[in-house]
Amino acid sequence: METTNHNPDIIFDEDLYTIEWSDIENAEMDYENYLNDIENFFRQDFENDIFEEDTL
Repeated sequence: METTNHNPDIIFDEDLYTIEWSDIENAEMDYENYLNDIENFFRQDFENDIFEEDTL
């Protein structure tokens, strides 16, 4: 299938989408928040399962 609006003359700016390793290495992860989000997800999923079983 061909794209009617495709323009092969457009130059792709790789620098715009490039991530430097130093950016990744120096990023600080918020593990506490990350773990809380995971815990909340599973808690809600578990509670939803209990409520579904009660309605059956």
